Amino acid sequence: MQKPYAPPSAGGKLNGKIQRILASMLPRLQPSRKELHEDYLAAQILMERLRRIVPMEIEVALMGSAAKGTSLMGNRELDIFLLFPKKYPHDKMCGLGLQYAKAAFKGEKTQLRYAQHPYLRVFAGKYSADIVPAYKINSIEEKGSAVDRSQLHAKYVKERFRAADLRPDVLLLKRFLKNIGAYGAELRIEGFSGYLCELLILHYGGFAQLLHAASAWKNPKIDVAGHYASKEMPAFFDAPFIVIDPVDQKRNVAAVVSQTSLSRFIFHARSFLKRPSGKFFFSQKQQHSASRMRKLIASRKTHVLALRFAAPQVVDDILWPQLKRASQCIVKSLSAQDFQPFGYYHWSDGKECVLLLELSHGQLSCVRRVSGPAIYFAQDCEKFLSAHKNALNLHLEHERLVAVEKRAQCTVEGALKAALKTPRKLGIPENFCPLVKKYRLLPTSALLSKKYLEFLGDYFTRKLS
Repeated sequence: MQKPYAPPSAGGKLNGKIQRILASMLPRLQPSRKELHEDYLAAQILMERLRRIVPMEIEVALMGSAAKGTSLMGNRELDIFLLFPKKYPHDKMCGLGLQYAKAAFKGEKTQLRYAQHPYLRVFAGKYSADIVPAYKINSIEEKGSAVDRSQLHAKYVKERFRAADLRPDVLLLKRFLKNIGAYGAELRIEGFSGYLCELLILHYGGFAQLLHAASAWKNPKIDVAGHYASKEMPAFFDAPFIVIDPVDQKRNVAAVVSQTSLSRFIFHARSFLKRPSGKFFFSQKQQHSASRMRKLIASRKTHVLALRFAAPQVVDDILWPQLKRASQCIVKSLSAQDFQPFGYYHWSDGKECVLLLELSHGQLSCVRRVSGPAIYFAQDCEKFLSAHKNALNLHLEHERLVAVEKRAQCTVEGALKAALKTPRKLGIPENFCPLVKKYRLLPTSALLSKKYLEFLGDYFTRKLS
C-alpha cells in the first residue's frame, strides 16, 4: 500500500490546504502496484531479448524515469541502454548497437531515431522502448558521447532518493509542468526535462518548497553539487535558467528551457501558492469548433494569413528550432517593410508546416515617409540626399530632411511573395528555403478544418490559466 503524501516542512509556509491538495493529486499520478509490476515485467522481457543477442561484455541496463521510479501513471515509455566497453571505436559502437537492437526485435515495429547518434525505438504491445548504444563509464571524464551521462544521472538520483524518498514530489512537479505546457526537453516544447525535475526536487527538498523558491526567482542560477561555490560560473552558461549538472560541471541541465517556459513556471508557482487548487495539475483543455473560431477571428477585425509549406524530412529536434527561426525571419522581413505583425504562431505535424500571421492592417499606403538627419550635420545630409535621389519628394520639415518614396509593396501578400522569392537573403535555414519558396496561403475554409483547430485555439484563446 502506498504511503499518504506528507511533504517536508516548508518553514510554516506549507499550509494545510496545500497539503490536502497535493495528497489528493498523488493517486492520479502514482502508478499502481499492478502497473509497476507490468512495467517491470515488460522491461525484463525486452532486456532479456537483447541479452540473448549481445556479447557478454556489453551490459544491458534500464535507464530513465522507469529506472529511478519517477514515471507518471500511464507512462509506457522505457529507456534501455546497451553499455559498450570503451575499447570499441564510436562508429563501431553505434553500428553494432543498432545491429543488435534490430536483430533482437526483428518482426516488431521499429523506428530509427537520432540524438547525438542513432538509436532504435521499438514498439512492443502498449510499450515503446528506446534502445540506445552508449559507453559504460564510471565518471564524466570517461564520456565518449553525450548519452553516456544518463547512467551517471540515474546513479546520482537513485542514491539520493534512498536517503529521502522524494519521488512523489517529482511526480507532482512533472504533472504541474505538463499542465502548463512546460514539461519536456524536446525543442518543440523547450521545457523542463525529467532529470531537471528530479534535480530541482532534490535541491529544494520537495515540491512545495520548490514553488516557494521559484515564486521569487529572477535569472535563477542553481549549482546543485556546489561545483562553483568558490568561483564564478563560466560565461558560456548564458541562458535564462541555469542548473549545473552535478555529474558534469560543464553542462547546464536547463539549457533547453526557454524564457517563456521558465516564466510560465514562475507565474503558476505564485498563482498556486496564492490560491491552491487541483486545476493546476488537471485543467480541462478547451475544445474549439470551426464556427466559434470563425466568429472569434472575425471579431478581432485583424488581417490573418496562414502560410502552408511542406516540412523538411528531418528529426523533430532539427525541424522545430529551424521552423521557429524561419518564422522569425519572415516576421522580421514584414516588419522592415512596415507591416507590423500583431502576433504570429507556427505549427507542424512533421509533414507540413503552417505559419500563422496576424496583422493590424493587410494594406498600407502606396507611399512611405523616411525621416532624415537634421540640417546641422552636413555629411549625413549629403549621404541621405544621395540615397534618396529617386524619391517622389524631398523636403524639409523644421530642421530635418524628409523623403517621400513609393512603397515597393502595398499589400502584405505582395510583400510576402516578393520576400520569399529569395528566402536565403532573409536568413531562413537551408532546409526550409526550397520549401518556403513553394508556400501557399490557406483559405479560411481550409484553416478552419479539424487538423488546424487546436493550433488556432492555442493562439487565439491563450490565457494565463
